[in-house]
Amino acid sequence: MNEKKIFELLNNLDDDLAEKEINKLLEGVEIDMASINKKAHQKLNDSNKKGKRRKMLPYIAVVSIGLLGVTSAYAGDISETIKSFFNKTPIYSTIVDGDAYYLKERYALNDKITIESIMVSEGNLEMEITSDIDLSKLDEINIIPQNDPTTVYYPGGYSGEGKKFFFSFMNKTENNYNIKPFKDFKLVIGGDSYDASLEKAESLDLNSKIYTSSAGKSNIKGVNIGAKVIDENGKANIQIITSFEDKNLKLTSLGKPMESKVISTFEDLGKDGMIGSSTSSFCEPFYVFDETNAKYKLEIPENSKGRPVTTFETNAPIGKNLSLKVPALVASIEKKIVSIPLSIPNEGEVEVNKGIDFTVQKAVVKNIKRLSATSAQIEFELNTGANKNIDIRSFNLDSPDIKKMSAEFNDSKAIMTLEFNKSIDETTIELSYPEFVMNGNWSINLHEK
Repeated sequence: MNEKKIFELLNNLDDDLAEKEINKLLEGVEIDMASINKKAHQKLNDSNKKGKRRKMLPYIAVVSIGLLGVTSAYAGDISETIKSFFNKTPIYSTIVDGDAYYLKERYALNDKITIESIMVSEGNLEMEITSDIDLSKLDEINIIPQNDPTTVYYPGGYSGEGKKFFFSFMNKTENNYNIKPFKDFKLVIGGDSYDASLEKAESLDLNSKIYTSSAGKSNIKGVNIGAKVIDENGKANIQIITSFEDKNLKLTSLGKPMESKVISTFEDLGKDGMIGSSTSSFCEPFYVFDETNAKYKLEIPENSKGRPVTTFETNAPIGKNLSLKVPALVASIEKKIVSIPLSIPNEGEVEVNKGIDFTVQKAVVKNIKRLSATSAQIEFELNTGANKNIDIRSFNLDSPDIKKMSAEFNDSKAIMTLEFNKSIDETTIELSYPEFVMNGNWSINLHEK
């Protein structure tokens, strides 16, 4: 197969197929790579001069760069960073992995309930409504995909302010967060049932200019950050794109948390369910700077939808050379890490010194102390791994024996107080959903080199 046929083949593929099958298609292909490399770069240059081109051009460039190891600046960005953004899809004010569907316009179900937004992607389903009906009177809320009527999603968590309510859903059928993207669905709310349909979100346009951070200047390996400048009313709004080499890591928020200490609580209410709380994850402001070093704060849009927010408003003018500074980000692993059997002393304290590998950082179960017949306290030493620029912010602890738990994470120590359903001498604890602060101090030049 020559390069002409390769170009014809790639240009006739849709983006999703190219993304999933590109490596398989290239196996055993005989092509003149020097010629393709030259043409790929020429096409990229033509794209910069003539405006928007077909989305397939970056794929062609990546084929050339990935096999030849081209060392030009822009080629390096494509091969190392931009390629990691292939699977990203902007939706509302956030960016998700893979396919995503959303409600294009607010949808009034009746004169009392209006859906403000819905977005669904792999592992994530969110809905925001306004309602004149009290939340307690809305009865059971279920979402049932039309293409999978045996699966039911229901709110695993919610928050509310006034008449506005935000719901985060989980899989009721499997009792987990296994959520698959869907277009058409039935919503059961307030005792009634409604049919609705969503729009498919367009994947990230890799043919537009994406500026990337210099990996060599970051304190965190395996984290890629890019940014796009979006012209909104003559101001430079910023869309930030992240990807992780560790596919289990998910972005929680951008910026450094305002509160370094995290206090969380949990209580099992039996038939009335479970309740919990945790310190806010709001982050400190971060900025773009112009050529005079004047700074412009990145603001979360007032009516932002979708979490985590990755598209920000600024007062920075369009057409200026800007530099984006991202001091830190918060990422999490949304799964169980380890189960640990623990013996509880009859009285006093015993050392445990059990190491825990949270993948990107480590910790140690230091000791366990008996407080009463039905309670104990566990101390953890945090951040014992090699990378001192990654801090464990928090993690979940669960056990079938626990009735109530309170935890305090502060710097390199965590103390958890557990209250049990009955007097016990041993238990098994499950550690899951760790959250990390990654202090990368990323810098991105939002202008041509």
